[in-house]
Parts: sequence; structure tokens; C-alpha cells
Amino acid sequence: MTRFMKKNAWNHKRIILTAALLTTVFSLFAQENSPAHIGIIYPLSTHGGKAEEYTNHLSLHAIAGLSGGERGLALYGGAGIIKGDAAGLQAAGLWNQVSGTLHGVQLAGVINLAQQANNGVQLAGVVNRSMGSTRAQLAGVSNIAYDANGLQAAGVGNLSGQVNGIQLAGVFNHATDVHGAQLAGVVNKAKQVTGIQLGVVNIADNSDYAIGLINLVKNGERSIGIETDEDLSTFVNFRSGGRVLYGILGIGFNPQYEQIRYGIQGGIGAKLLNTRNFRLAAEINSITLTDFDGHYFSKNGLRILPAIRIANNVYLYGGPSFNYVNTDNEDGKKLVKFELWDRQRKNDYQALNVGFMGGIQLML
Repeated sequence: MTRFMKKNAWNHKRIILTAALLTTVFSLFAQENSPAHIGIIYPLSTHGGKAEEYTNHLSLHAIAGLSGGERGLALYGGAGIIKGDAAGLQAAGLWNQVSGTLHGVQLAGVINLAQQANNGVQLAGVVNRSMGSTRAQLAGVSNIAYDANGLQAAGVGNLSGQVNGIQLAGVFNHATDVHGAQLAGVVNKAKQVTGIQLGVVNIADNSDYAIGLINLVKNGERSIGIETDEDLSTFVNFRSGGRVLYGILGIGFNPQYEQIRYGIQGGIGAKLLNTRNFRLAAEINSITLTDFDGHYFSKNGLRILPAIRIANNVYLYGGPSFNYVNTDNEDGKKLVKFELWDRQRKNDYQALNVGFMGGIQLML
């Protein structure tokens, strides 16, 4: 009998210990994973003051919420703060913050912050920032990332270290090294560029394919020249760029007619052949002549320009051009020579013509 009682007591102890162990395990599991977290503003929520201890699959908060992690959908009327990692969608009216790694999408009316966004996407009305690498950032004003391995698109500017993808901005892009493209409405700046820079001003230590009016490439070329064409339109211009592409920006005049006296020039050129004594380039060139009182003459065309070195850093160049001409006055029509086709509609005159030009260039 005693033996039976001892055995029965031992069985009861085993049951109690097993139940206690299971309770502890389930309690720990519940603290780490929660199917849902609903609240108004921290700590007024279903997890209360322990919200930071939970990783949730669904979070809904009227004003602001706090959690240890999110693995599904998290919606906040104002702000959402996640102390760990986030996967899925985190959306807030104002502000999102992830202290860990973002593996999903952050969507905010004002600002998104993430420590890492390796496989994540940040979309904000004003600013996105990731201290680590990011897959895609789209913001109304600016994006900031340590590395951008995908797309950075901003209404104003992008800042990044290494870029493996595309920086697209309304005003400026800044990066250390670029393997891809920088596309900006005004300025692109980087050190090493393997790819394209497209902007009004491009700045780099090395950038072979800089497309802009002014390209300040440290290991590229810059020159000042003076040239004239078959219309006697004469321009002083500045050419700047890398080993392959360069930009053209100039100002000038035409001495023949007052209604189209003053001119501006812009264009892009490509070096087809570049030796010490001989060069061959192709340029897409555009000039506009005006009196700043409503009259205009525009000529846009392709030029093929061989150049010969005549002194140290001095080149004499010239060649043919094929142009489309448009003007609103009779003086402008008089400038069109060697036309292949023309058409007059009221005060609008259009023509295709073959021309030629020549000039002298000083390498800086």
C-alpha cells in the first residue's frame, strides 16, 4: 500500500511539473508572438505596457503604437514604432520607425526611418532614411541611405554612399560610388561613376558618360572655344565632360540682324576618336537667337567635327551640319542657306538645311 501511494504521488508530481513546464513555454511563446495588437495610443492597447515584448501579425492603432516586431500588417493613424524587425506592411499617417531590419514596406505621410532596409521599400510624403542598405526609397522631398541597392526617387534630393541602381531626383543626387545612373533635374555629384549621370550640372572624379551642360569631371576634359557657322552666328562656348561624352554651353550673337541679335547655345557631344594630334567628335547642338522682344530663330542639328592640334592644348576644328530651323521673322529666313526642304505657315517658317561651321578650342 505504501508503495502504491508513493508511486501515485510521483505520478501527480510528474503531471504538475509537465503542466508547469508547458505553461511556461506557452507563456514565453505568447510574449514573443501575438496574432493581433489593437490600441489607441501606447500604452492604451491590448498589450499595455508590455507591448515592446510582442511580435505581432496584425496591429491596429488609432493614434500611435509600439511593438517589438511586426510580421504582417501594421496600421497607425499617426505613428508606429517597432523596436525590432518588420516584415509586411507598416503604414502611418505621419511617421514610421523600425529599429531593426525592414523586410517589407514602410508607407508614411511624412517620414520613414529604418535601421536596415535590405529587402524593404520606403515610401514617404517627405523623407525616407535608412542607416543600412535599402531596396527602394520613394519620397516627396528626400531619401537618405547608407547604401542604395535599387531605386532612390525623390522630389528634391537623394543622399547615399554606394549606389547599385538608380538615383532619380527633381533637384540633386549625391553618392560616393555609383554603379548605374544618377538622374537629376539640376545637379548630380559622385566620386566614381560606372554608368550615366544626367543633369544640368554633373560633378565626379571619374564619369565617362556625363550628360549635361556643365560636367565637372576631375579626370575628364574642359575647354573654351570660339566658333562661327554659315549664318555668321558666332559663339563663345565651354565644353566639359569625361572620356566619352561632354556638354556644350555658350553665348553669342549674329551681327547681321537686330531682331535676332543675341544667342544662347547648348548641346551634347561624343568623342568618336581621340588622339594627341587628331580628334573626331559628333555633336547634337542647339542655338537660339532673339531680340528678347518676341522674335526668335532656332537651329537644332547634328554636327560632325574633325579637329587638328595646331599648338599645345589648342585645336582647330570644323565640319558639316544637318539642321532643323524654325523662325517667326523674315530676318531669320534670310539666315537659312542650302535648304533641303522648307515650309511657310503664316509667321512660322520651318526648314531642313545643310550647313557648316568652324572654330578654335583651348583645352584647360
